[in-house]
Amino acid sequence: AYDVRITFFLTGRWAEDNPDLVRRMAAEGHEFGNHTYDHPRLTELDEAGIREQVERTEEIIHSLTGQSTRPFLRPPYGSRNSYVLDTLAGLGYISIYWTVDSLDSVGEPKTPEFLVQRVTHPTDGQGNPIPLDGAIFLMHIGSEPSATALPTILEWFQKEGYRVVKVSEILQGP
Repeated sequence: AYDVRITFFLTGRWAEDNPDLVRRMAAEGHEFGNHTYDHPRLTELDEAGIREQVERTEEIIHSLTGQSTRPFLRPPYGSRNSYVLDTLAGLGYISIYWTVDSLDSVGEPKTPEFLVQRVTHPTDGQGNPIPLDGAIFLMHIGSEPSATALPTILEWFQKEGYRVVKVSEILQGP
């Protein structure tokens, strides 16, 4: 409805459980990033464990869509260190981290109004505004409040002159 294409970071398990939605995302022009198979903290896994999580998810999404998740991976919980980053690089991935966490999956359930405010007027820990140009927003597919807030968020971005794009477009720069 808003003619936007984004990057979905999917777990392999979610893709297995929702193959029709994954195919639809691909058909609508969205891109995919890897979010591991079942959402472990990568900092707690050895190289073989990381490899299994990443390769299993890549195989599932590729088999459903013909698309690769490379080169983007979002570590669950944002949990990464130099070992994880080096291991991911060896697998052909770069770690993507968010600029703004909507908090739609953290703590008490959020209202759509909270999410609209959080995403359209984000601030850092000291209350200073976070610039929106090039920002990467973390929101979750399974969040009903996010789904409810999304039309208002997208309308606000369009009204303010922002374009919502895939991570690959953000990284290409202007």
